[in-house]
Amino acid sequence: MTFINRIRMMIPQMLSRLWSYFVFLTSKKARLTGQSPDGREAALLNYVLSKAEEGNAEAVLAAIDDYTQSVWMMNIGKHKGSILESAVQRCEPKLALELGTYCGYSAIRIASKMSKPDSKLISLEINPNNCNVAKAIINHAGLASKVDVMEGTLSDRLEDLCDILDDEGVPHFDFLLMDHSKQCYLSDFLLLKERGMIGKGSIIVSNNVGSDFSNYLRTSSDELESEEHRCGSEYMSLLPSIITVSTFKADLPMFVRT
Repeated sequence: MTFINRIRMMIPQMLSRLWSYFVFLTSKKARLTGQSPDGREAALLNYVLSKAEEGNAEAVLAAIDDYTQSVWMMNIGKHKGSILESAVQRCEPKLALELGTYCGYSAIRIASKMSKPDSKLISLEINPNNCNVAKAIINHAGLASKVDVMEGTLSDRLEDLCDILDDEGVPHFDFLLMDHSKQCYLSDFLLLKERGMIGKGSIIVSNNVGSDFSNYLRTSSDELESEEHRCGSEYMSLLPSIITVSTFKADLPMFVRT
């Protein structure tokens, strides 16, 4: 196939993805709930179940990436996904926390790189329909025993997370991905810090980082050692975006849970 013919074949996909991005961006429902008005999340689940080999996490990720050739979705994507995986491998977490599951793409990337025996990822998602889609996709990837998807926000499930830390016998989460509403990054980070749920050595990855948390990182070098990666947005590479990887290096007093 010639280069010109490949471009001709790609144009309809590109236009379809651009239109679906516009639909999501302009939808009040999508902004409030994290779910598109056209049912693309449920359609993605059907696509993954029909195309990807069960129990094969790499095949599931490939199917999701293939689906997004013509339908935009707010997954972390390949480029940022590789940065995320490198951070997980560097940290080797026993217990990880994700804020913002969406359809389970980044949860699969995290969990598949968690190599310690009995390691676990807790993933929070505000939208119940997205929760169901994510659980089904994660299960199809063969990672259901390693990922616990919980409905709600951090403040909703804070005490449940404290119980999990106690049950696992660990003082804090080793790894944190913030990929939910960027307006909540700073307040959620400070809440986790206040409750002693992150600690010295914890790695914090923040996707599409907003100005509030970005400013905090820049003015808190004594607390966080951060690296900033400038790259394209998820499946819209011409739009600029930033993902940060930070290591928490401050000693916090032990929080006594009651």
